[in-house]
Amino acid sequence: MNKFKLILFSSVIASLFSGCIDRVEYDGCHELKYISFDKLRKNYPAIKAPREIDKAGKIYVYKNIIFVNEKNKGIHVVDNTVKETPIRKKFIEIPGNIDIAVKGGYLYADSYTDLVILDVRDIENIKVVNRKEKVFPYDMFQSLTKEEQKKYICNVEPEKGVVVGIEK
Repeated sequence: MNKFKLILFSSVIASLFSGCIDRVEYDGCHELKYISFDKLRKNYPAIKAPREIDKAGKIYVYKNIIFVNEKNKGIHVVDNTVKETPIRKKFIEIPGNIDIAVKGGYLYADSYTDLVILDVRDIENIKVVNRKEKVFPYDMFQSLTKEEQKKYICNVEPEKGVVVGIEK
C-alpha cells in the first residue's frame, strides 16, 4: 500500500509541475543566414555616415568623444566638445560587435571572433589599424534575437561563416 501512495503522490506532483515547463511551438525548419569570414574581414569595419541609434549598448567616453555601441551592428561616434549640443559624426559598422574599449587614442572592438583596432585620435579620419583573427570564442547564435533563438534551426553549417540571422 505504501508503494501505491508513493506512486500516486509522485504522479500528482509531476502533473502540478508540468505546467511550469516552458513549451516552445516550432513552426517548421528555419535556415540560417551567414556572412563568410572572408567577406566579414575584407569589408568591415566600415566607416560610414552617422545614423540614428536604434538600441544603445555600452557607452565609452574618451576625451570629448562618446562611443556608443549598438550590439552586433557597430559603434556610433559622437563629438561631445560642446556638452549642450553633441554631434553625431560617424558610424563604424562592425558586425558582431558587443564590447569596446579605448586607450591611447586607439579603439579596441570585437567582431565575432576577431579583435579590431582603430585609430580614433582624429574622428574625422578614423582608420583601421589592425585586425587580430580568432581571438575570442565564437557564439554561433549571438546575432539572433531571443525569438529567433527559440525557432527550430536546421542544417547548421559553420564553414559558411558567421550567423547573421535566420531565413524568414
